[in-house]
Amino acid sequence: MPGFFSIGSAQAQLGSRSCEPVTISGVTPDTFECLKTNLQNYGIDVPPGNKGELSGRGITGRFEWDGQSNLTLTITRKPVFINCETADREITRFIDECKRM
Repeated sequence: MPGFFSIGSAQAQLGSRSCEPVTISGVTPDTFECLKTNLQNYGIDVPPGNKGELSGRGITGRFEWDGQSNLTLTITRKPVFINCETADREITRFIDECKRM
């Protein structure tokens, strides 16, 4: 599992810069449910439904899945020492793990 989320909440409050939205294609219903389950198991709170706010381990963001294939993620808060590319890459790893299942 990705490791950049393992920061304390006090440190996480240091960064507040939003990242640009990222849209990931090819996210099937099974992949989407797997992603949500894996994030929750890792300590990231993800609400039910196809859109909402996820948060935990120093990261806050919004997600919206179109119910078919496209998932849009926007990191809205992250530690200052994590750049947007790293945050996006780590979320993409969670998705890729689910696509392989």
